[in-house]
Amino acid sequence: MVLLEDSRQQSGKHRNISSYCKRHDIDLVRKKLDVGDYMFPEGTVSVDTKFGLQEVYGNLIKDHDRFRRECIRAKESGIQLVILVEEAGITTLDDVKDWKNPRIEQYEWAVEHGCNTAKAPPISSKRLYGIMRTMEENYGIQFQFCHKNGTGKRIIELLQGDDLK
Repeated sequence: MVLLEDSRQQSGKHRNISSYCKRHDIDLVRKKLDVGDYMFPEGTVSVDTKFGLQEVYGNLIKDHDRFRRECIRAKESGIQLVILVEEAGITTLDDVKDWKNPRIEQYEWAVEHGCNTAKAPPISSKRLYGIMRTMEENYGIQFQFCHKNGTGKRIIELLQGDDLK
C-alpha cells in the first residue's frame, strides 16, 4: 500500500503517522498534493491533519481565506477533504461546543492584570463550532477527531472510505 504525504508537510511533524506506516508495511511517499496532507494515489479522499483545536482555530480565524480556498479547491476537484483533528476528549463536532479554549483564559488573565489587550477577545467554543459546521455545509468538508495514538490508523480508514458521512 502506498500513502502519499504532502511534501510541504514539515518532515517528521507527525512521527506517529510515519511509525504507524512502518509497522503496517505502508510506503509513505512525499509528493506535492493539491489539498490536504495525506492521500492514496488516484484517491478521491484527502486527509488534512491538525495538531488540535488550537490549530483549527488559527486556520479558521487567522488564516480563514487560505483555508477557504483549499476547501473550494477540494470541492472543485471532486476530492472529499477530511480535517482530522488530534484532540483528546473530543470525538464529534458537537463536542467542540464544550471545548475549553485556552486563548480565552489567556485573554481574561491579560485583562485582569492590565496587560495590553489590543487584540479582540478570542471567539467562544460555541462560535468555533458554528464556523466549523458552516464550513462543512458550504464546502462539503468533514471534521473528524481522534487521539494522537490513533491518527495513522484513522487516516487509512478515512482514505478507504470507512466512516465517511
